[in-house]
Amino acid sequence: MVSWPDERKAFLKVCRRAFEAGLQVSTGGNLSLKLPDGLYLVKPSGIALYDLTAEDLLLADAAGKTVAGSGKPTKEIGTHLSIYRRRADVGGVVHYHPPYATAFAVSARTIPLLTVHAERILGSLPVIPPGPEGSETLGRQVEETFADPRIKAALLAGHGILAAGRDLTEAQNLAELVEETAKIAFLTDRLPPG
Repeated sequence: MVSWPDERKAFLKVCRRAFEAGLQVSTGGNLSLKLPDGLYLVKPSGIALYDLTAEDLLLADAAGKTVAGSGKPTKEIGTHLSIYRRRADVGGVVHYHPPYATAFAVSARTIPLLTVHAERILGSLPVIPPGPEGSETLGRQVEETFADPRIKAALLAGHGILAAGRDLTEAQNLAELVEETAKIAFLTDRLPPG
């Protein structure tokens, strides 16, 4: 499939970066990119970020149905689409299970925004209540959370993180900041009193 070559290249670059940054291992995690024609470039299920090729990527419509490519789209496609429906400013969404941020998510605890840049860039990092993966319930909860235009990223209780940006690179940067912020919070909590 040759359509959207620049977007596919950018998509694969973000996938490789996420793997190399330790945000996602194995076949988990998913990404989507909104295209100008109302379609979405999405990661298929069952392929690791590191191993994806341009030919593996799928095109999905606004209902989450695959319109080009072979394979099954991520089961989280509805969650991604719920953000795009609510937020015209969002052009890319990533979902990962990075260790430090996911530890907070599993504990259903918000990550303290301890650094100046985390506070300035993230502003707020809500915890979305648990819901079955790919379910309408989870999609509704995500949509309600991201309806606030100030929300750039959130924790999925018991699950991982979601980040939404103007494009896929911005979403990736936000995801990396969430994980860094979680790591700093974790390490700060373990420092002896000063």
